[in-house]
Amino acid sequence: MNPMNLAALLRRRLRALFRRSAVEREMTNELAFHFELEKQERMRAGASSAEAHRAAIHAFGGVDHVKEAYRDARGTRPLENLIQDLRYGVRILRRNPLFAAAAVTALGLALGAALAVFNVVNGVLLRPLPYRDPERINIIWLAWRWDDGNVSQLPLSSGSYSDIERDSRSFDAMAAFRAWPYAIAESPDAEREAVAGARVTPALFDVLGVSPVVGRAFTRAEAVPGGPNVALISHDLWQRKFGGSRDIIGKRIYLGDAPFTLTGVMPPGFAFPRGAELPAPFQFGTRTDVWTPLVFESSDVSNYGVQNLVAVGKLSERCGTGRCSASAAQAELTTVLRRNIPLNDQPKSAYKLVSMAEQAAARVRRPLLILLGAVAFVLAIAAANVTSLVIGRVHARERELAVRSALGAARGRLARQLVTENLVLCLLGMAVGLTLAFWGTKVVLLLVPGSLPRADDVGFDWRVLSVAGLLALIAALGFGVAAAYAARLRFTRAAVSVSRTRRVLVMTEVALSLILLIGAALLTRSFISLQQVRPGFDPSNALTARVTIPLVGRPQPLVDGARWSATFDHIIARLASAPGIVAAGGVVTLPLSGAFENGGVRPVGKVYENGRNPSAQVQIVAGDYFGAARIRLVAGRVFDASDDQSGRASMIVNRKFAREHFGSEADALGREVTALFEWARDRPPRVIVGVVDDVKTVSLDGDAPPQVYVPLSQLPAYALTLVVRVSGADPLAALPLVRQTVHEVHSSATLKEIRTFESVVADSLAPQRFNMTLIATFAVLALVLAFVGLYGVLALMVAQRRREIGVRLALGATPATVVRALLGEGLRVVAVGVTIGLAGALAVTRVLSSMLYGVSTTDGSVFAGAAAFVGLVAVLATWIPARRASQVDPRTALTAE
Repeated sequence: MNPMNLAALLRRRLRALFRRSAVEREMTNELAFHFELEKQERMRAGASSAEAHRAAIHAFGGVDHVKEAYRDARGTRPLENLIQDLRYGVRILRRNPLFAAAAVTALGLALGAALAVFNVVNGVLLRPLPYRDPERINIIWLAWRWDDGNVSQLPLSSGSYSDIERDSRSFDAMAAFRAWPYAIAESPDAEREAVAGARVTPALFDVLGVSPVVGRAFTRAEAVPGGPNVALISHDLWQRKFGGSRDIIGKRIYLGDAPFTLTGVMPPGFAFPRGAELPAPFQFGTRTDVWTPLVFESSDVSNYGVQNLVAVGKLSERCGTGRCSASAAQAELTTVLRRNIPLNDQPKSAYKLVSMAEQAAARVRRPLLILLGAVAFVLAIAAANVTSLVIGRVHARERELAVRSALGAARGRLARQLVTENLVLCLLGMAVGLTLAFWGTKVVLLLVPGSLPRADDVGFDWRVLSVAGLLALIAALGFGVAAAYAARLRFTRAAVSVSRTRRVLVMTEVALSLILLIGAALLTRSFISLQQVRPGFDPSNALTARVTIPLVGRPQPLVDGARWSATFDHIIARLASAPGIVAAGGVVTLPLSGAFENGGVRPVGKVYENGRNPSAQVQIVAGDYFGAARIRLVAGRVFDASDDQSGRASMIVNRKFAREHFGSEADALGREVTALFEWARDRPPRVIVGVVDDVKTVSLDGDAPPQVYVPLSQLPAYALTLVVRVSGADPLAALPLVRQTVHEVHSSATLKEIRTFESVVADSLAPQRFNMTLIATFAVLALVLAFVGLYGVLALMVAQRRREIGVRLALGATPATVVRALLGEGLRVVAVGVTIGLAGALAVTRVLSSMLYGVSTTDGSVFAGAAAFVGLVAVLATWIPARRASQVDPRTALTAE
């Protein structure tokens, strides 16, 4: 068809659709004009006016018939019928506000919960990473197999990274980065703000395909020894601290005590690396705000001992004759490793290529999918609930539908009308659901602040809106089909089938809600069990705060270590002597903070199997850390003033380390251990001076690993978390004292991560609390919907049997008899639903096994308690309409029809 003709046709149809009254008026006038012409023609032929009028009518075949033919010829009849049905559906809902409110509320709540969870799942698991060609971006780890068979993803050493960058041909670009905390200020005397930073090779921005929105990125020429101090900042930091001024580009800022030239501002939303997307021990901030060049010295190329780099590479678009694949790159990395890693380490190590999207989502994929499955149960319960309401409405409209059928409406036409009415209902529910999902997503993100990977990428997009529309369409079709089926049964007087259908729906609601309730109860029991776990320290009445001494260049513990140690000793000594302070100490990696460090250890005189390399978690402590954290001393002594740089190298171990390597705590005292994590390679073995209780450092649901403690004075660090135990009930009351003391001892030192020790423990349970809260919320919502569904079925049954109940009462039945009979009918439905729910829970709750602690997935008390609770709710939902039925006046019931 000619495009101009097609456009004219489209205009005519749109005009007929949206300006129907004007088009109808024009059609009426045109028909009247032609009718009059025909009549005049007949009169000129000699017919009278009346005869001409009748002849014109006969010629036209009826004006209404012509109009209908014209309307069909316009091609807009289907849309006109749809609009008509939609208007009628709106009128139906307006005439039945209680039904509309109940159905829209049920749909809105369920869709809101489902879309909120899907929005998070979409942002974390489905949406592409906000970088160029994200499917080609991979992280490279050193996969290390420990003696117990576990495999850890370890960072690369600068030597390993240099080998891969030099020898690999599978990557277009490759970069390395590491966490680096900074304290930023506009001038040397200005107050410093602690920010999360990273030192990165310049190629990182090429790998990610991201460029500054203001200024430029730093270059390779600036990332060399002796190069200028340059920095990039995040858009958020630019707006927050510098007011978005472009004049700051090229100006000097201060990171710690060192001046840096600001070269650019990164785009809004860019904060890579984001801590939740990488393993916790790397200690990246929630969002990175400052980037500086990562500089390699000439000695770094051959350094394989210090592993502190994360490597990321973008797969090349072409390798030889085809596109590079992850498997081909993995094979090449294996070749690089065999060429450069010592032979005795090769059986235990391998380079592992992990896509960045998989790395970000790996930790939360299973819990999020479980939550999505749980909210699908809620959606199914709501659908069953609304289906039951819709079938009830068909019963109430039985007379109307019978009249329309008698007037000639075909079953297909009635079915289309019912589907359209339910489409209106579902569109309203979708609108409510999207509104609730918008705010629900914010609530979900607030439950896991900083610990959900890709939280910044969560937001409404076409996927969420498409799923919302698809769910609404499926629901409308389902409800419409159910209503049409119920109407057909009504016309054939198959009321028993309708009643049976509603009972099946209620059984389904009860079963699904019981499964969710059991899942929520199991998670709650698990959470309570975790809260009762003894972590090996006492978190009450203790304040923690991380203090960082600013660095110029790379850390040099052998050069600056004595100064760092003296600074922290001075801070801790002043705090310990202050009024209201019971004990003060410090530790480099605070237990349950998510960070930990492992190191190789080798007890002197012990022989291990070939290739076995014992390791332990390493804790660097200062002051009276064991007293401040109340870690119990089992044998020997704690560190004292004699454990300094000039004294004998000492070590304290935990009970597990002592038993694993020496058989008992007492036998460990005085034994020597070679520490492979020393700053200096020629350090003599350390002597064990004490044994302390096991401490859970990673999580409350895991076992404490072998642990060794060394004094800060002998293994200095530039960052330390203070642990200050107070005599009062509020540890935060000591915060002004801590701030003042730190500032007076070292004015440039930064203080961050300030929280009570109890909040550290509570924050470590954030994932469990998140899962428990959401599934418990879904279970409560499901139970409410099941209550409403059961109540609705019984109420409708009472309404249908009102005359029968009146007869029974008139014949001498007591109200109690009526109540028992109706309760029996309702509880039989519930009993079947509970039985199905218990069987389903036995199968479904197995997926929760990895999320539970101290409770079995088949815990009998949980199953029995949940079933009893559902039974009580069901009794209440059944008793209310049964009680009303018993109060029916027999005379009113018998004369009602």
